[in-house]
Amino acid sequence: MKDAETIAALSALVGNHNIIISAEAQFSYTQDCSSGKSYKSLCIVKPGNAEEIAEILKFCNLHQTRVIVRSGGTGVSGGSIPDQKSIVLSMERLNRILEINQVDRFVILEAGVNTLELEKSVLEAGLKFPQNISSAYGSLIGGNIAVSSGSPKSVKYGPTKNYVLNLEVVLPNGEILWTGKNVRKNASGYNLTQLFTGSEGTLGIITKAVIQLVTPQHEILILVPFLSSERLFSFVKKLFRSGFNPSGLEFMDKNGFRLAAGAMEKRYAISEDTQGLLWIEFEADQESHGSAILLNWAEMLGEYTKEEIFVAQTPAEISRLWEFRKNIGSVAVSTGEFKDFDLVVLRSHIDLMYQHIDSVCTQMGLQYLVIAHIGDGNFHINVFRDKNMDAQRWKAVINECADLLFEAAVRLGGEISGEHGIGTYNREVYSRFNENTKIKLMKDIKQLLDPNHIMNSGNIF
Repeated sequence: MKDAETIAALSALVGNHNIIISAEAQFSYTQDCSSGKSYKSLCIVKPGNAEEIAEILKFCNLHQTRVIVRSGGTGVSGGSIPDQKSIVLSMERLNRILEINQVDRFVILEAGVNTLELEKSVLEAGLKFPQNISSAYGSLIGGNIAVSSGSPKSVKYGPTKNYVLNLEVVLPNGEILWTGKNVRKNASGYNLTQLFTGSEGTLGIITKAVIQLVTPQHEILILVPFLSSERLFSFVKKLFRSGFNPSGLEFMDKNGFRLAAGAMEKRYAISEDTQGLLWIEFEADQESHGSAILLNWAEMLGEYTKEEIFVAQTPAEISRLWEFRKNIGSVAVSTGEFKDFDLVVLRSHIDLMYQHIDSVCTQMGLQYLVIAHIGDGNFHINVFRDKNMDAQRWKAVINECADLLFEAAVRLGGEISGEHGIGTYNREVYSRFNENTKIKLMKDIKQLLDPNHIMNSGNIF
């Protein structure tokens, strides 16, 4: 079928006003946060409901037209990058919160609901989505589910997948399926909900979700500078051995601190010799209980750092104290081109992983910074391109660096991605570091559900 005929057929399904053809108008739909590049697709299609998506997939499956599912575009693994023969299916119009159930404590919503809007809406109903996703301002909940996003709160609550009860999914052949039931327990058959959660849009399109909620707790946040990274990691291990259960435990290394120091000095006097920062958040059912926990933590911290500890207890104070951790991404972007890594290792090996990162990047003469969900062993490493390095040299250097970092993570019992997903950028590495039997089983599932490989083909493997 000719391109013009494909576009005409899709226009008949969703209306001409929900089709975007020109390259200029497509710009914001054809890139993610991994680079500034934009890619031309055949067209952008903006359906309004699951039924329209079903008709689109029936058509694309019949004519073997590739479909790239587009959520908020905040990914960094190249998971929603199209080509000129594929269509981009934007989820932005499926943006309704359908029900907030205060008895069963779940929310039913469409996949195009903005994550920050979800957080605000359930909080107004006296409930809480137990994540604090950094890209919530721009991400959509369907995308969060598709990669099982994590956040600072994952150290206590786990990633997004832990709270997905049920999904409405449109399969590549156009069938519409609910994967489970809206119940907290379900021992009936295979867990199809978790099969589609984290599948990166390769098996079908998530159109609705039922997400379990929790009750809000009183929060206290502290920011702790350390003059020794060794003592910082020793403290983290001591914290967990002692039975503490933080709701957030975030790390920024010396390089990240120095890049952000200009902004941080506006409010906090932190030593230039700081080797690492920890943000420690904990929750309590009452403010008085939180104060008691804070006293216990302060006593333990005194054994590992003598630096001033900054405490935030009101929502406004907490927001300000998180500000620098959340803004480090924009600081990195303003610094220059970089490659982002999303490694995860056992919590007991965080010191070894950090030592390896520092050793590899230092020996290769690469500027880098590390921010981490350290309570999960999840490291985000931004390795910057030297402005004097041509593209060919940069590719060779960053590939060598990547191999060394990935090998170390796997050797320490970890994986190459903790929360960003494999996408297209990491598929070769993922296949190299995982068993052939596991990869074959995944490919067999893909072949069963999507025999024409129209759905986000190129992601994962």
